[in-house]
Amino acid sequence: MKPLEICKHLGPERVDGFYGELSGKEVRQVLKAGGVGSNVPETAFTRSARLKAWRKRFDAEFGAGNEQLALALLIEWLMRHHRTMLVDFLDSLGVPHRQGETDEDFCETRTPEQLREAADKLLEKYTPYHVAVYLLLVGHLQETPVFDRTPKLLAALGISDGDATAYIAEHERTWRPSKKGAA
Repeated sequence: MKPLEICKHLGPERVDGFYGELSGKEVRQVLKAGGVGSNVPETAFTRSARLKAWRKRFDAEFGAGNEQLALALLIEWLMRHHRTMLVDFLDSLGVPHRQGETDEDFCETRTPEQLREAADKLLEKYTPYHVAVYLLLVGHLQETPVFDRTPKLLAALGISDGDATAYIAEHERTWRPSKKGAA
């Protein structure tokens, strides 16, 4: 699932919650990574006013389909505020990492059953929609269909059973891995 789609399924309240966890510096980093300027009106003297102006910019960019901004928001939120969850997941799979960061394409070296079992452990320990965001993002970045086809994760994201069933069927019908390293 693409980052922007994850954000849309989360809904504005949950995205606001993610945004609210970020510091001003982190928000500026997300905007920059998303190719968006971080300038604010001269009247935005307070931190609150700057954050409000930036939040409006996020909404406009999401509405325009800025996938890179959605990716930057989710990565910054995870890396700065939910790193323990990443560490627990990678540890449960035996993946070497540096505080939750790895270069290993572990979705290729672990079975779908191993990935889902590790996901179940996270769902027991952490806020379910946080787990869903993380694992659906991992699935997107590592180009694996496993998490997009896991009903528990789709439900945790807030997708109804019927919509999840339709999403999985469509994903199975249309998903094709990219040609990594193809000339």
